[in-house]
Amino acid sequence: MLKGTKSTSMNFNSMINDKSAVYMSAQIPVNGSASITITVQDRDLYEANKTQCRKDIEAFNQLVYAAEDERVTGGTADETEK
Repeated sequence: MLKGTKSTSMNFNSMINDKSAVYMSAQIPVNGSASITITVQDRDLYEANKTQCRKDIEAFNQLVYAAEDERVTGGTADETEK
């Protein structure tokens, strides 16, 4: 018998001058909560560009939230409330 789970996977990087400062990944299962990992890959690059890196992290979180909403409602919360 084949048994398993289905999930959506996301992998992004916060790039500064073509170098990865932060790696972000998420697993979004069909049932259950998302698992998000954020790893600073270059501490000096991150510290020197903290504002941009944090904007990228927030943008990544928004992508994850949108994917969760799509999974749960079949559309984003905004789309389903209209």
